[in-house]
Amino acid sequence: MSIAEPIHVNELPKPGEISRLKDNYIEGEPLKLILQDEQHLTETLWWPSKIHNELGKKIDIVGASMLGHSYGPHNLGLKNLYSLQDQIDHKIQFIDKLKSRFTSQGDEKQPKFIICGHSIGAYIGAQVLKARPNHGIEMVYALYPTLQHIVKTPNGIMMNFLFNERPRSLAASFVSNLRYFIPPTFFKFLVSSLTRQKESMLNITLSALLHGHVVENTLYMASSEMETVCELDEEFYRENLGKFIFYFSEGDKWAPLEHYEDMKKRFPEGKVLLCEKNTPHAFVLSHGDIIGKIVAGWIVSKTTRDLTIDN
Repeated sequence: MSIAEPIHVNELPKPGEISRLKDNYIEGEPLKLILQDEQHLTETLWWPSKIHNELGKKIDIVGASMLGHSYGPHNLGLKNLYSLQDQIDHKIQFIDKLKSRFTSQGDEKQPKFIICGHSIGAYIGAQVLKARPNHGIEMVYALYPTLQHIVKTPNGIMMNFLFNERPRSLAASFVSNLRYFIPPTFFKFLVSSLTRQKESMLNITLSALLHGHVVENTLYMASSEMETVCELDEEFYRENLGKFIFYFSEGDKWAPLEHYEDMKKRFPEGKVLLCEKNTPHAFVLSHGDIIGKIVAGWIVSKTTRDLTIDN
């Protein structure tokens, strides 16, 4: 069984159950799970804690998908469109399920969480913390964060027309027609020529992302982002400043340099950082290893500090 084949579960399995779920599990690779939470099926990637024990603490890494943003057996409700608030509510339910799963009865130690969100995911992470302040959320790593006035950013100004009902419906129909009328090999060549993605990423784009309903869902959510993310909730961030790392990049057109400068001015004592390598907003396409190592360094630093305090 390969990582591309999802496994349906009602909760994250215990370490001893991994071999039962996946006979040829290779230590270090993630399990691709479809997790049932409330009324949703959530596509997740899970790196079990047994591969993250360098500091003597168990750290599970779980990635949760946006509702309706990828094609597969977890996304069968092809008529559903999900707003930003729907996505926030879903992530709150998701962390509720994680907390329940990792809480041991009779154990004084409760699970602790670090939320890492990119772009609008940073805003969603902040809303999860706001809704669940006592859930053991210790940090929110806000990468290239869109936390205020998205519609006024360079990309917001340029692309906002696409998020209206008529343009997004046309975009979804166009993608659906391309998939139907163009042979798969030529479709792959066309997408490859336009995006210049690596083979592994290209395959994900073709199999999971470039579907009419997925395109419509992403544009629909974007429209609600433009309407919802306006004034910065300065009071909330000030009250929880020690739980945030804000990470910006100079050339970002969604979370522009002006936002970095504004956050530095508002919160001079906070961890408001500017990428020294000027990495792009969509860093996962070309700079995933670089940002991954930076975030890993934050986690190592925090867990090392926690161990020192505990001892």
